[in-house]
Amino acid sequence: MPSLRRLGGLSLLLASSLALAQPAASDDTLFRALGGQPGIKNVVDTFLPLVVADARIKDNFADFDLEQLKLRLQEQFCEISGGPCRYTGKYRDRTMDGVGTVRDMVTVHQDLQISNAMFNALAENLQLAMQQQGVPNSAANRLVARLAPMQRDIVTARATPAAPDRGKLLATGGVSTVEGAAGGGIVPWALISGYGSRDSWGANAYYTYLGTQDYQLASYGVVVGIADRLEISLADQQLRGSLAPLDRLAIRQQIFGLKVKLAGDVVYDQDSLMPQVAAGILYKRHQRLGGLDALGVSRVQQLGASDDHGYDYYLAATKLVLEHSLLLNATVRATRANQMGLLGLGGDQGTRTRLMPELSVAYLADRKLAIGAEYRRKPHNLGLDHEKAYYDVFAAWFPNKNLSLTLAYAVLGDITVFNPKRQRGAYLSVQAGF
Repeated sequence: MPSLRRLGGLSLLLASSLALAQPAASDDTLFRALGGQPGIKNVVDTFLPLVVADARIKDNFADFDLEQLKLRLQEQFCEISGGPCRYTGKYRDRTMDGVGTVRDMVTVHQDLQISNAMFNALAENLQLAMQQQGVPNSAANRLVARLAPMQRDIVTARATPAAPDRGKLLATGGVSTVEGAAGGGIVPWALISGYGSRDSWGANAYYTYLGTQDYQLASYGVVVGIADRLEISLADQQLRGSLAPLDRLAIRQQIFGLKVKLAGDVVYDQDSLMPQVAAGILYKRHQRLGGLDALGVSRVQQLGASDDHGYDYYLAATKLVLEHSLLLNATVRATRANQMGLLGLGGDQGTRTRLMPELSVAYLADRKLAIGAEYRRKPHNLGLDHEKAYYDVFAAWFPNKNLSLTLAYAVLGDITVFNPKRQRGAYLSVQAGF
């Protein structure tokens, strides 16, 4: 296993290479994309009725003078988007009528007891308002990117819900990989699964099917995210052959995973160079190797593998660059797993743990759709398996927080010398959660 110092150095390298500086609001391109002052007024006029009708946050605005609040928000959105306005920071609520005290962002919100889930609810309503007003998705993301760092001033409380609060923004828990951990389809990201905010928890169940010319891979499991900090996953993988001489092949393995968020926040750190960073571990245990009785093979060690169980360790850095509607991820994995562990760990070509790079990029076409690609390099430990890298192109759709669908075209490279051709095919994953 590589040293922690080496992994730590790689994490810093990943963090610095992924981080993109956010441009200052020094031009008016965003202001014009929002429709200028008339467009911003329309967005605010749509936004506030959504807020006061939202059961999650409406009580926080019960004593506000909404007309004054509309004017202040118009000033704020105009200024932060590069328009010819200045946010005065002055407003009068019903309990302060006639006082007109100047209050900054911290002071304005210190008594409102706003939690992360409430802040995200405001962001969701703003996204919906911009969508209803026809604001382009790229411009909507840029405005949210410039407002997101205000979370540090606005969020002053931690909620104590008895149930999952579903408080994270749509799609920010990713999808479940074929190994269970949250991320893309084949690469774990630094995101924590589920929609529970830092004050709560969330869970997902998923099923994934991947069919190539000669094989079918099915993976299913559950993933729980706790306090947007800790992730626990359990996955069951089954690989079957469909073409002779491996048409009776049936392999099964189980994977138990843990992931811990170490630093950064993928949403709120839009003004920072720091990505969200997480470390994870996957324990893989072979359960069954069937269909090779004619060859006298019933254990992966008979195929040349060193072990039928072992660990993968990984470090992931994920940067959401809302200014450009991009999500970037780099993961480094310490592994000796053959075909994710389906053919055991280690082998006659090598037994040591090696570092393997994994990359993902996704474009946020709109708030419910991400389109991207992934690459995952793998070790070559078995003489009978000229193992190649995995890669895919995917589209992930998030119609709501209870469901996501991912469709991809995946290439798995060679899988054993018995069917020596590049394996490729369609990938479909369904994830349900709360």
